[in-house]
Amino acid sequence: MTVSYPIILAHGIWPFHRVLPFLFDSDNQEKDDRHYFRKIRSLYIQNGIEAFHSRTSWGGELERRAADLRKEILKFTNNFKKYPKVHIIAHSMGGLDARWMIYKYQMAEKVASLTTIGTPHHGSSYADKALRRFGWLISAALKLGLDLRGALALTRAACRDRNELLRPYEEKNGVLYRTIAGTQSIEHIFAPLKRSYRIIWKEEGENDGLVSLESALWKREYFLKQIDADHLNQIGWWDGGRAMGTTDKRVFDENIQEFYLGLAMSLPN
Repeated sequence: MTVSYPIILAHGIWPFHRVLPFLFDSDNQEKDDRHYFRKIRSLYIQNGIEAFHSRTSWGGELERRAADLRKEILKFTNNFKKYPKVHIIAHSMGGLDARWMIYKYQMAEKVASLTTIGTPHHGSSYADKALRRFGWLISAALKLGLDLRGALALTRAACRDRNELLRPYEEKNGVLYRTIAGTQSIEHIFAPLKRSYRIIWKEEGENDGLVSLESALWKREYFLKQIDADHLNQIGWWDGGRAMGTTDKRVFDENIQEFYLGLAMSLPN
């Protein structure tokens, strides 16, 4: 199988594999069955596709995360001397990080494509509600040295303003943008996401437990497909119930890997 440029896997905000590193796999190691992107990088490597896990600020503001992502890409590509371009496959806020990075650092000529999965391009009603109620925690945490300001970039107002700013650049910059949305009914949603699911359902409709269909879709012309997966299923994690058309974990693993391999093989050369 041939993919001309390496794939950069960009994680979302607050990646769980870094909270308890003694339980989860490290970035860019051969073993990745407990990584945020579960068994995705190893799948690509086994199929002859170069792929890398990127690492950005755990909960930091969008500006910092975009800068971190750029730094990671420069490292993997040896300042683009080793590879002239990259493909990015991003989950959740990783898609917003990548969009801002491309714009802020004028990297359109270096990013062949950006595929986002479950990214809140139009923000989240759950983020709106959570910040209205608990926004004070961001300032309190910052005083203790913990940066959680990335959450501010997830509100619908912040995304609306950012989309308007980026629109002229993104429409003409030559990057192939593709979006994927996951949706499920509440009985199949990962239990800790059921509350957020209900909040989003009331205001935005179908969703994956954290991001609505419409928000993940972004623009109709960028929309690739809708999948049977909640926000956790989308990165290869089985959480019981039904996902990717099955209630069998083994079949789920096969289906999610087939999905990710298909994403790679459909990338432009």
